Formats: sequence, C-alpha cells, structure tokens
Amino acid sequence: MEDNISKGLFGLNRKDVENYIADMKKDYENELKKQNQELLSMKNENAKLNERINQLLSEKREIDEAKKNISDVLFKAEQQAKQIIEDAKSKAIEERQEIDTLIEAEKEKLIDAKIELAMLKDKAKDIMAKFTEDITNLQ
Repeated sequence: MEDNISKGLFGLNRKDVENYIADMKKDYENELKKQNQELLSMKNENAKLNERINQLLSEKREIDEAKKNISDVLFKAEQQAKQIIEDAKSKAIEERQEIDTLIEAEKEKLIDAKIELAMLKDKAKDIMAKFTEDITNLQ
C-alpha cells in the first residue's frame, strides 16, 4: 500500500496517508467485526455444548439413581425371597411333623383295630364252638 502514497516536497502526501489510514481502519474494523461474529458464534456453540453437557449430566444422575433404586429393589426382593423360602421350609417341616404324628396315630388305631378284630375272631370262634357244642348236645 505504500505504493499508493505519493511523496511530496515535504514528505508523504497527507491525503494519501489519511486515505491509507482510513483504509487500514476500515480493514481493521471489518476484521474485528468478523472476529467478533466468530467469537459470538463460538460462544453460542459453547453455550449449546454446555447445555448439552448439563443435560447429559442430569440424565446420568437420573440413570444412576434409577440403577440404585433397581439395585435396592432387587436386594430387597432377594431378601424377601430368602425369607419366603425359609418360612416355606419351616412350614414344610412343621407340616411333615404333623403328618408323621397323624400317621403314627393312624398306625396305632390300625393296630388297635387289628387287635380288636383278632379278639372278635376269637370271640366268634368261641361262640361258634359253643354253638356247635350246643347243637351237638341237642342231638
């Protein structure tokens, strides 16, 4: 640009220098506007990215909380399942003992019934023998 500035008797031409400075100022202002627009665009992009980061962090916290809740629920369910199994085992043992007791009682009743049946057979034999004897004596 120095080629555009003419030299005069007392140095550089004042008007050419002023025009040169005005052109430089205009170029500088245009470049500054361009950089400000780029900076503004970058700030907007940065704000969007920060918003996205905050959104993702919020989602991560929600997911972590959900995982914790699921873990707690599974742990409680497992504990309840263990308790249910233990209760069922205890109840089964109690019922088994009750059934064994009933079986023993029924066995005793059966033995008593067999003894009574044997006694009734013997009594029936005695009655038959007596009846036979009575019939024989009558003849």
